Amino acid sequence: METPQEIARSLPHAPGVYIYKNLDNVVLYVGKAKDLKRRVMQYFHRDDAVGAKTRLLVSQIAHIETIRTQSEFDALLLEAKRIHDFYPKYNVVAKDDKSPLYVAITMDEELPRILFVRKPKNESACPSGKRLIFGPFQSGRTIRSILRLLRRVVPYCSQKIRNGKPCFYTHLGLCDPCPSVILRLPDSEEKKTLTRLYRKHIRHIADILSGKSTAVLADMEKEMHTLANHNDFEKANTVKMSIDRLNEIHTHHYDPSLYIENDSFLAHVTEQQIDDLRKALQPFFPDMAPLHRIECVDVSNTPGQFAAASLVVLSDGRPDTSLYRRFHIRSSDTSSDVAMIEEVIRRRFAHKEWSYPDLLVIDGGKGQLQSALGAMHSLGIHLPVVGLAKRDEEIIVFDNNRYLVLRLPRTSPALHLVQLVRDESHRFALSYHKKLRAKAFLGRLTTTTQFDTITKHEASHKSLPF
Repeated sequence: METPQEIARSLPHAPGVYIYKNLDNVVLYVGKAKDLKRRVMQYFHRDDAVGAKTRLLVSQIAHIETIRTQSEFDALLLEAKRIHDFYPKYNVVAKDDKSPLYVAITMDEELPRILFVRKPKNESACPSGKRLIFGPFQSGRTIRSILRLLRRVVPYCSQKIRNGKPCFYTHLGLCDPCPSVILRLPDSEEKKTLTRLYRKHIRHIADILSGKSTAVLADMEKEMHTLANHNDFEKANTVKMSIDRLNEIHTHHYDPSLYIENDSFLAHVTEQQIDDLRKALQPFFPDMAPLHRIECVDVSNTPGQFAAASLVVLSDGRPDTSLYRRFHIRSSDTSSDVAMIEEVIRRRFAHKEWSYPDLLVIDGGKGQLQSALGAMHSLGIHLPVVGLAKRDEEIIVFDNNRYLVLRLPRTSPALHLVQLVRDESHRFALSYHKKLRAKAFLGRLTTTTQFDTITKHEASHKSLPF
């Protein structure tokens, strides 16, 4: 029979779950790994390389079982299920001496909530009542990471009911429909429909946590085809994006415990986001080239004063600051964003030495986009241009002599990319705008100081007796 060390050396470099058993075939420990071979081999290093608890565990290992999974996400869920099934000795000895963490879903409520709960250590099973219980998980950070991932696939609410007002996450597309909005509605068919939709979202989350993602994907695909057959392509596209996100977390080697949700840094733009954006826009721009270079134009001013604009460039998903440009608006009509956009576009394309973008993003709605397209048309320049309307974060496109609104889900990676480029352009324009204001203020301050000095000097001379 192979020794544990020999089994460890024969394991694959793949994600999965490993189970340690003693001579009596009792489960001692369950763990998950991004790389099974590398992780399990770490347990059998020299004694001074591991802690006392690990040495005690290793001394009792007689058998090792492994279960390969498609991704780390699947491994994490399977680990929690196996810990729940076996309740291994070395998993329940928490470092902080706290009881294990679980996810509870209150399916007995009309609008179910997703909660974190702890179970007393001396209980052999987590009392659920009418709640669905998932876990245990090794840390609160792990649970939050998992739920953040799932929220990008299936939006749900994590906030308290707010007197009929939608929660913050509604505006990010991460809570839709919001229970606060549903409860505000009078009894009607609309309220019933939204309640059913919200419960369906929660049921999907429960199924994914139960390892039934295949069933969720099948349900989503059926819904997508039904919507498409009824020509509701906007909603069909939203469902498709959810399908893509769910497939991604089940196929990519990804560690949820290391997940940091921070969309404010352009350095985190992924190839997938760029590809998603191209796919979303291709129906309007059939000949669109790969998006190697994306530019965004934004204007900033204090009603009529210190008008400035910026041009930022994304090269293969990375901000190319050497290509960033600032424009001090020369036009006398600095109260109009439309006029300023036209000026910036003309000045930008006057530089023949600057490479043309594969996509140009204008910070603004129909008016700003129309201004940019008009300026480019007069210059004989034709390339994909879109606007991003601030109010509803909608992408505006010009297609077949009409201005159309492309409403991507708030969780869409394509929308996130456009927002990121817009925000970077806005930041850059605003920094220049502030610099102009500061320069003007200091100029006035210097002038005033010189005037005051001269006045005092003259006054002192007048007071002299000679």
